[in-house]
Amino acid sequence: MISLATAMALVRGLHLAATLSLLGTVGFIAWMLPAASAVPDPLRRRLRRLWFISGLIALLAGAVWFTIQSAVIAGADSLSDLLDALPVVAAHTRYGNVLMVRLGLLLVATLVPLAPPAPLATAGTARIPAYLTLFLVIPALSLQSLIGHAGATGGAIGDGLVLSESLHLTAAGLWLGALLPLWFSLRALAPAQAAAVCERFTPIGLACVLVLAGTGFAQGLELIGNLPALFGTTYGHFAVLKISLFLLALVLAAQNRLWLTDRLTAGAAHARRHLLVSVCFETCVGLAIVTAAAFIASSPPAAHTTPVWPFPWQFSLVTVNEDPDFRGEVIISLEVIGAAVTLLAASVLWRRYRLMALAILALAVVLRGPSLKLLTVEAYPTSFQTSPTGFSAASIVRGQTLFAQDCASCHGIDGEGHGRASGGLRIQPADLTAPHLWAHTDGEMFWWLTHGIDDPEGGLAMPGFAGVLSPDDRWALIDYIRAHNAGVASQEDTALGISVRAPAFPVTCAGVTASTIGDLLGHAVHVVADQVVTIDVPPQAGISTVNVVLRDAATPQPGACVAANAAAWPAYAVLADLPPGKLSGAEFLIDPNGWLRAVRRPGTAGAWHTGEGLIAAIRGICGSPIQPSSGGEHEHHH
Repeated sequence: MISLATAMALVRGLHLAATLSLLGTVGFIAWMLPAASAVPDPLRRRLRRLWFISGLIALLAGAVWFTIQSAVIAGADSLSDLLDALPVVAAHTRYGNVLMVRLGLLLVATLVPLAPPAPLATAGTARIPAYLTLFLVIPALSLQSLIGHAGATGGAIGDGLVLSESLHLTAAGLWLGALLPLWFSLRALAPAQAAAVCERFTPIGLACVLVLAGTGFAQGLELIGNLPALFGTTYGHFAVLKISLFLLALVLAAQNRLWLTDRLTAGAAHARRHLLVSVCFETCVGLAIVTAAAFIASSPPAAHTTPVWPFPWQFSLVTVNEDPDFRGEVIISLEVIGAAVTLLAASVLWRRYRLMALAILALAVVLRGPSLKLLTVEAYPTSFQTSPTGFSAASIVRGQTLFAQDCASCHGIDGEGHGRASGGLRIQPADLTAPHLWAHTDGEMFWWLTHGIDDPEGGLAMPGFAGVLSPDDRWALIDYIRAHNAGVASQEDTALGISVRAPAFPVTCAGVTASTIGDLLGHAVHVVADQVVTIDVPPQAGISTVNVVLRDAATPQPGACVAANAAAWPAYAVLADLPPGKLSGAEFLIDPNGWLRAVRRPGTAGAWHTGEGLIAAIRGICGSPIQPSSGGEHEHHH
């Protein structure tokens, strides 16, 4: 049985398809049909009928979509509840307001072809109703962007997405929506006139394809973001389907124009029939694209969901970066295969030796292709997942307790791999304080904690903890391991050489609007343990500094904050690699983007002893804050 969500996506897709058909039919009459010097009256009547039917279906499907959506919004369990909800949703929700305006525009556009047909009787006036209708249908179609993911995104990014989706939908209507009227025209017109209409279709279709590709790419960057989200989420799966169908439609369109239209012009036998079949197939592909788009619009954006990686490998440069011999092997393979591809392209353009060039490419792939596996590493379904804890202080402290209970016997309480049970193991436990930890993602570590690590000779080198620890506990363990590794690394240098978020915790502030330390983004943050801050730091590079005291300050100083959660103290002790009892006097610097940049332990000599030194250090992190994740191999992202 079809679920409510599936039914709503299908009805939404039907509404969108009919609206695109309405726009495509009107645009075809206005811009493409005039290429035929003489249009038979039966074709005119058929196109007017298609115009009306498309609008009618768009109205009916839109009404059904509104009814189902209203029931979902209001949680209506009965017909009476639904009837009560309809006017409320229509009048008091953005969705209802926008859809009512849209349906009103479509109603007027649908009634235009019911007017007396005189305006379509002559070539000079045939396009007047179509042009007028375009000013109704294009805004109606563009309003779709306000009730989808683009409209729900705020700020300049949201405005850009709304504009992009409006252009995307308009281009889709003028191309895909015009295929059915093109099919009718190919059946009714003489070969020369049909070819002329196809030729007129070409520049408009090409412009639409360029707009669709550009706006689709722009929307994908914001709503999908990366390859894991594209291949590992429901939204991404529908996007892949839509892209594949779009490419198929593009191939069919190129075939129609570059081959079948020329055959029709030349009067080749069966050319019209072949072109009709191809356009029919392209129309079906277009309908499938619209259906995929409807399911995309009904799914949460990929950028906001957790990806499940479907492949047993992922692209990585770790191997070639660490071994010059492997790097040389890969470079040679890429050069050989690249040369073979270039040779094949040249043979196609030259129209000679194509089979030989194809054989050379196949040989190059067989001989050199296996070495390209050096560009991949093993992957797991969770490889691209990140900790959902927000790297909170409470999670780190929870992870510290779990580590002592479940991990220290093998890895040691210090995490260096020398626990009391490690002596009897064939494979020694990993050193969790080593820098290589940051080459592994949160998702990889979660998979190992869940399923264990295989021993190459059989069995497990490390057992899995799925039956012992909850998913939240496993993520907390990962947070602690990250924090402890960062604390050990900071022993060697005051400035952290790794990217780690400042642990989050609630705060109480005076003169600063913030309830958690995460609300202080945009400020430099100077965290101190158990002492009052007396140094006044002026704004650096236009960025002010907020002081945060971890404890022993019941009331914050003006313009400062104090920790409102007991977990903040032990969590920051982990980051300083100190016992909680020795943290007093420690200081931490957090840059305006929320990254922990420097640690100074109590009693440590250095520039922070003076106000000038502290100001200089804050000036440095304000001038070069760590930017949001760009997918770097060794960055750790929460």
